[in-house]
Amino acid sequence: MKLREGIFWALTGFLALLLTVQVFNLFDGINESVDSNLPEGGVFIYLLTGTAGIATVLYLGAFFLLDVVKSGRSSKFTLDLTAAFVLSTLIVALLKALTDFPRPEEVPVSWSFLERIAHVSYFSFPSGHTARASLFAYFLAKRWKKLWPLWWGWAVSIALTRLLLHVHWFSDVLFALLLGPWVGLLVELTEGLWLPGYRTVVRKLRLGVLDVE
Repeated sequence: MKLREGIFWALTGFLALLLTVQVFNLFDGINESVDSNLPEGGVFIYLLTGTAGIATVLYLGAFFLLDVVKSGRSSKFTLDLTAAFVLSTLIVALLKALTDFPRPEEVPVSWSFLERIAHVSYFSFPSGHTARASLFAYFLAKRWKKLWPLWWGWAVSIALTRLLLHVHWFSDVLFALLLGPWVGLLVELTEGLWLPGYRTVVRKLRLGVLDVE
């Protein structure tokens, strides 16, 4: 537990530093250099980046179905991953709307906060695809430890695809690669706060298939 807490707080500090550097536009030089020197990605890059898009919802569904077939209810792994997935999606959307950084090839806009929320995909920081990939890599590397190079190799590859497709800046994917495991740790470390309430709700609603031991 103490090791996980230490990693969590180290990640918290580093993410706060990266966010500060981003807000004050100190990444501009390296962002523009990386974007201008990378080639344009082709069909394979486009297909690879899609594995961290809407397909991630299908992965969650597959894990849940496997749990039900095996034990008749969701596993702790699937519940934690799903909770972290929802939380990371909300955090990414909020950061995009708050920081208001346009993607490469896009121009700054003067929208209200609600307008930015409604058009959140217009903004670049942080990369949602990369955050989802690093989140899955964190959990998959815990479940299948020997395959951790495969999971993290995929996450880093997704970050590279976002750069090669010129839809994100370097700072977007760097922050997102660390955001995934940070959210995963946050969900695990706060389990004692949210898990009892979750169990109470699903039991009152008699949704035993969603309950976990």
